Amino acid sequence: MPLYESIARPLLFRLSPDRGHALAHAALRAAAPWRAASALGGWRVDDPRLRVRFAGLDLPNPIGLAAGFDKDCELIDALACFGFGFITVGSIMPAPRDGNPFPRLVRYPETQSLADAMGVPSRGRDYCVVRLRTRHPAHVPLFANIGGFTAAEIADSFFAVEPCVDAVEISLICPNVQPGEAFDELGLLREVLTRIEARRKPTIVRVPNDTAVAPDRLAELIERCIAAGVAGLKIAGGRPVAEPRLGVKQGTLHGRAIFERAIANVERAAGIARGRIPIKGNGGVSTGADALAMLRAGATCVDVYSAFIYRGWSVARDINRELIAARSREFRHERLT
Repeated sequence: MPLYESIARPLLFRLSPDRGHALAHAALRAAAPWRAASALGGWRVDDPRLRVRFAGLDLPNPIGLAAGFDKDCELIDALACFGFGFITVGSIMPAPRDGNPFPRLVRYPETQSLADAMGVPSRGRDYCVVRLRTRHPAHVPLFANIGGFTAAEIADSFFAVEPCVDAVEISLICPNVQPGEAFDELGLLREVLTRIEARRKPTIVRVPNDTAVAPDRLAELIERCIAAGVAGLKIAGGRPVAEPRLGVKQGTLHGRAIFERAIANVERAAGIARGRIPIKGNGGVSTGADALAMLRAGATCVDVYSAFIYRGWSVARDINRELIAARSREFRHERLT
């Protein structure tokens, strides 16, 4: 059994999820030990069969790290050691935010899932831009996920981070929408895209989870993105979950428990897009077989979060190796039949 799953994870899981998360962050602040470990451990899989092109960028492999783990751009140098095909930092918010009351995370080990009620904590755009400017050259494609509650905030953040990253991922969010209420993500998207017409870097739009399950709204959002020259979409599968152990008593479910929903969302989006805009899939991918299923559903690449917590520092390497093996098995089967 890998070192992380046999030793490190049991120790981390003795702590509360929030404390375990904080300890993992502390361990990743110093990049030098992880560079040395990477040189010994071989976390990168350099195989031409894994290379993909997403949002106009060449990725060494299709397995990336999703936004949410490194919200404040503090861990990039260490995360670049783990063999991900790309890294997404953020969400970067315009101003510092405390986020929701603790506890913010609940683990479901039996399904390798998490309930998340972070509330978009952030040290703010200015802090993150400084971190992005002073990072060590990583040679790993870097995306910055930005959030904001108005089109002006999102546009300002876009142009602030754009020079520092390879692509900018926009999250369409609203702080005031209660369950069952409507959020005009299409209106917000239209205004954001108008304000960032002078952009130079690839733009990725993260489709809100409730929009991904609404065919008419999803179709309109995708057509609007294509018309505006957006370079890629992120389609996820998270869903609301009531959880009394969270400080705010409800959150968003991530991990293996939402994998089938995520696959369905990607298939729906791919059917609308018809190859006109590439898709990054997210939600419950934990193995090479999962990644292959997501790619076959219509994604060009995937990003992971919960799998990083449950499988540890070798997760990208392991999924990439499993993905190659799964494709090889399928190829042999096709030849035999």
